[in-house]
Amino acid sequence: MIRKPPAHITRLLALLGLFLLFAYAAKRYLTDPSFYRFGYYRADAVPALAEGPIRYLGSPYCMDECHEDRKADWPLSVHKAVQCEVCHGPAPEHPDDGLVLAPTDTIRLCTTCHESMPARPARQPQVVSAGHPFDDGKVMPCIECHDPHAPGPVLREEPPTVAAAPVPEAAPKCAKCHGQFGEGIRGNPPLAGLDSAVFTAKMEAYRAGDSESKIMIRFAQALSEEEIAELAAYYASLPGGTPQ
Repeated sequence: MIRKPPAHITRLLALLGLFLLFAYAAKRYLTDPSFYRFGYYRADAVPALAEGPIRYLGSPYCMDECHEDRKADWPLSVHKAVQCEVCHGPAPEHPDDGLVLAPTDTIRLCTTCHESMPARPARQPQVVSAGHPFDDGKVMPCIECHDPHAPGPVLREEPPTVAAAPVPEAAPKCAKCHGQFGEGIRGNPPLAGLDSAVFTAKMEAYRAGDSESKIMIRFAQALSEEEIAELAAYYASLPGGTPQ
């Protein structure tokens, strides 16, 4: 003799059946007919988006129409795969309204791709914001040191004859903005050949805060007098450059 299931089991099965029936009805009548046509998205969204106004015009539009000065450096830089609007945002009305499209939060923008993460490939330049370029926990705007249109080191094709002066430990930090041999890069002045007394006087002025360059003030204040003297002697011993 088949025993009748308890009442609470019967109610539970009935509720489960109603739920499955409701779920099937929702999927059947609420899912767009074009869904699954090409994959897990609404296929009709593609022509609908194509009929809308063009927002992303691409880097060729920007450089061919107005910014021809970027044609020389951008295609040769490591950012050549990054379209202008990735950083500056879509601007179909920009040429007409004349609004400047410079990013305001460059720290957040740059660290989106360059903040150090274990999952990122080793070839991707990465930094730890809190310790770059100083270990004081303060983060400075990336464009203080880096040109986003032509990032990366710029080295001479033929290195100059290195003088007898030893390379100070702080010289690699100087090289990030002034070149590996103090030749001056990305609009930053050369240091090679600069008189040691002039170099020292400039650094002392930076240490006193007498400058608009926040990066140089912080860099100079992090150096001791002995380190400044070593840097002054090193760059004075390098050939080339235009003392400033």
